[in-house]
Amino acid sequence: MKSRWLAYVLLGAVSFGLACKGGDGGGSFLEIIEFFPENGREDVQVEVRIAVRLSDRIDPATLTSETFFLTDEDGAVVPSTVTILDEPNAEPSQRGTAAELKPVAPLAVITNFTVTVTTDLMSTGGLTLEEDFEWRFKTLDAEWGESEWIEPLGPGTSSTQEIAIDEQLNAIAVWEIDDGVGTSIVANRYTRTDLWGEPEPIDDGNGDATNPQLAVDGAGNGFAVWVRTEAGTTNIWTTRYDAEQGSWDTPALLQNGDVTRARDPSVAADRLGNAVAVWVQIDLDTGREVIRAIRYEPGTGWGDAVTIGVPGTFIAAGSTAVGMDDDGNAIAVWDPPAGLLWANHYTPGSDWGGAVPIKSDGTTSADGFRLDVGANGDAFVIWVQDNGDEMEPRNDIWSARFAGGVWSDPGRIDRHDGGDKSAPDIAVDGAGVAYAVWSQIDPAFANIWAAQYTPDTPGLWGIPELIEPENPDPNEDGDATVPRVEVNRAGNAFVVWRQIWDSWGSVWSNRRDPLDTTWRTAERIEDIPETAFLPTIAVDEARHAHALWLHSESDTNKLRTSRFE
Repeated sequence: MKSRWLAYVLLGAVSFGLACKGGDGGGSFLEIIEFFPENGREDVQVEVRIAVRLSDRIDPATLTSETFFLTDEDGAVVPSTVTILDEPNAEPSQRGTAAELKPVAPLAVITNFTVTVTTDLMSTGGLTLEEDFEWRFKTLDAEWGESEWIEPLGPGTSSTQEIAIDEQLNAIAVWEIDDGVGTSIVANRYTRTDLWGEPEPIDDGNGDATNPQLAVDGAGNGFAVWVRTEAGTTNIWTTRYDAEQGSWDTPALLQNGDVTRARDPSVAADRLGNAVAVWVQIDLDTGREVIRAIRYEPGTGWGDAVTIGVPGTFIAAGSTAVGMDDDGNAIAVWDPPAGLLWANHYTPGSDWGGAVPIKSDGTTSADGFRLDVGANGDAFVIWVQDNGDEMEPRNDIWSARFAGGVWSDPGRIDRHDGGDKSAPDIAVDGAGVAYAVWSQIDPAFANIWAAQYTPDTPGLWGIPELIEPENPDPNEDGDATVPRVEVNRAGNAFVVWRQIWDSWGSVWSNRRDPLDTTWRTAERIEDIPETAFLPTIAVDEARHAHALWLHSESDTNKLRTSRFE
């Protein structure tokens, strides 16, 4: 983890050189070469490690809390440890030139801090800075807020919620409402200035609208797709939120060409406004289900739908998932029957490739798969797979990675032989680091576990760790289920799940930042003692998070949310 931290800290740091003073200009003083965080940053994490690199090796005897220190807005020194960084992979000339300051406790949120390096810090050759050097930064706000409803209470039961955040830190949520007569799709939008607005229907009111899926692009435009059932058949419909106009477009049929019975849509968008949707559809000629895909381009709209996968000898094609990277590449995954997983890859300018198997062994299952595509194009699929043992059956967590244009062989990532695992999820950051979570029986209750994959160790998942509170009395514990994980490009990861606590279902969360070597302490983020379930989460680039879940209320289910900020 040290080398990963240096990559985040020093390679991207701001350079600053002090002029050399003296008669011949040959290096009479030490210079500050690099430092982190950048001067003037206002989004620094509260558990930051502060670093500085000098122009010569540091004399360890002079590196103290009086020569390299941090002060708050009141001028009080923040208790910290200071050390010379161990950099075994650095150039020989740079070893011993960098120092780290690590606060003993997390910094206060939304607070200005000043870092100072004094002239009493010396090099091994006796050089000092010509004058004290200072730089400043401000910490992020960092706590879960009070939960709130995002829809009016009253008749109608909500379900199937989705949430996504754009690069302006605004959020969109969509969900399904059943009013007892029919079902419709509703949306609400959050902005940093106006917070949550009022929900509004986004389908056209004809037929039953179900299973909404959502994606947003970098500018805040939203893409919603869903299944509409009318006159005994099901089709895929869509609408787009226009961020510039501040409104949703008129809903429209997404399918074109051969429009037959369809189901299980998925949608993804990139930073530039392109989008891809995939779904399962009956092939007109064979009567079998196939995978169809369609692309959206700004200024053009939705193009022609194409078939990107066929089920082979099977009648059914399973469910779908799709993701996009920052360059507009897309990956679609689906699960035909008999424990198989297939995928196809779209490359801008080259169209879709051929469908390829991710898991071709049909002797074991592949249930509940989840897909995520990182900004750099690395992708992971995670699923539940049985161990194939009829005498001692067990469900385990398996995964496969897409990188460099090819899929890896599937591999098991949990290390627990004592019970079943379920409900896996996965998220990939901008550097290709993957965060996997799942629910695991060990031994009597379901607990939440996590594992991390780093590209620095190809093919190796880290040791799984328990990320929910351990209860020393199993008689007082309860199941923790259906975790969902999300991460931003920088590597700020958040997990939410449903936890039975004090005999009722609550929502809990844990998180991990790029500098962390382990997950933090889990905390309850729902504060109403009623049944809460099926939480989901979205994370923005400023390390804010939105959790969204269903909550029982007077014989109906309504949506509540909480923000980490």
